[in-house]
Amino acid sequence: MLKIERAIDPQTGERFCCIFNSETCFPVEPIQRYLNYCRKRQLAFNTVNTYACRLLEFWQWLKYKSLDWQEVGLNELADFVNWYLLGGEVEVISEDIREIISKRSPRTVNLAITALQGFYEFHTVEGRVDEKHFTKLAYGFGKRGGFLRGIVKTSPSKRKRIKIKEPKIFPGCLTDEEVTQLADACYTYRDRLIVMLLRETGIRRGELLGLHLVDVADFDSRGRIRIVRRNNNPNGATAKGTEREIPILHNRDAVKETFHAYLLEEYPSEAEKLGHGMLFVNLEGQYIGKPMSSARLNSLFYQLEERTGIKAYPHLFRHTFATRMLQSGYLDQYVQQLLGHKSIATTKDIYSHVIDEMSLNTYLEGEEKE
Repeated sequence: MLKIERAIDPQTGERFCCIFNSETCFPVEPIQRYLNYCRKRQLAFNTVNTYACRLLEFWQWLKYKSLDWQEVGLNELADFVNWYLLGGEVEVISEDIREIISKRSPRTVNLAITALQGFYEFHTVEGRVDEKHFTKLAYGFGKRGGFLRGIVKTSPSKRKRIKIKEPKIFPGCLTDEEVTQLADACYTYRDRLIVMLLRETGIRRGELLGLHLVDVADFDSRGRIRIVRRNNNPNGATAKGTEREIPILHNRDAVKETFHAYLLEEYPSEAEKLGHGMLFVNLEGQYIGKPMSSARLNSLFYQLEERTGIKAYPHLFRHTFATRMLQSGYLDQYVQQLLGHKSIATTKDIYSHVIDEMSLNTYLEGEEKE
């Protein structure tokens, strides 16, 4: 039986994952090599943890099918995807009823495929998997775009061979009135600051909970906060995106006022004694002064929903921020930088509805002028 253990490096304080066989008490070497590689690349702990979970399930499937991981072919990979999509309960199913009884979302399945392709690509480079076999297994080919198009006619570009189609579902946005209601329903300056920062910066929950006091040290003079990736935060918060500075472009004075009130009137002396230097901490109870956890953040938004009737969560503020920036005329490349997306394609894909609507409006305005 395989198990995942999550531990903390005593020297660095960083969290890491280990998958081992409970019968032999030894790590599963191929998986562990890849997870160690991901850790050295400084991937976010939650990302590595997700890869570990998906690879563990893949290993269980290999054992169930009596397959060697180095001999998996395209058909076997397709079988695994089908098995995984259906929750590991149905072996063969027709396309007509696949969607009805699917146990996992296409996005979840595609994350598993991404983990597998990264795993096999790593072992291909390491020489444990034949390169030709891996290329056939993982990728098809297309033609390169961009500046190479028309110059190098046969330049191949890698494209995932197996991928489940994901329906595009945009969760919507909060209105300015709803954000104001949520902020006004907060009982503490800390909670109000959380709502305001989420709205004015679009940062992820891990980036919010991972903020240190030093990251907001320049806020008064420059109106900016810094997003820094750390893997040793005591509350486990990790910044997923790129390290960056984010300016508060709107409502800066109101954010400053709330920020000062929180630090001067609410920030507990217990937090200073603990010495973790984190911005958002518990304000009362037995854990006073300790860094705020993800569960506590969820609890805050449950309470705000009860008080206002508005269902909100950190990522909804992110969509609200990005949509407002794009609608205000900011370039999508600039919005990409603020959001911390590694690729502009990610920004354009998620917010295509906004960009398409703006392009249409620009076209119609031009038609009217003519």
